[in-house]
Amino acid sequence: MRIPMAVLADEANVSQEGKLNLMGIFDRLAAAEFPVAHPKLVFAFRVESEFGDNGRMFPVRVTLEDEDGAVLFEAAGELMAPHVPPGEYSTANQLFSLVGLQFPREGMYRFMVRLGDLPPHETPLFVQAASASPELN
Repeated sequence: MRIPMAVLADEANVSQEGKLNLMGIFDRLAAAEFPVAHPKLVFAFRVESEFGDNGRMFPVRVTLEDEDGAVLFEAAGELMAPHVPPGEYSTANQLFSLVGLQFPREGMYRFMVRLGDLPPHETPLFVQAASASPELN
């Protein structure tokens, strides 16, 4: 089992056909002052399993951590790999809608997905102070 992608978005859902729909993918936020509460964000990731994973149970833990390793959000559970024929793969989408998430200070935050004994998958989020006069690109 592996995680081929993980993103932060303004909105996300999974259609009846199993398609992952993402709107407003981002990796940084700006705030006028700290602490700040972000109205809503969705952390979405996809899990891919193969024939060798058939029927195995994988513990999964999702955290949002600051630069010091303090945990701001945590969810844990288990994922069971479906039956997959040899040479094929199966995907499953995982969505976490977080409303009013508090960021105590600016800095680098990261969503971490720990899946079984795989190396953790990291999705960074930079939270910064909004500048008084934004630069033009």
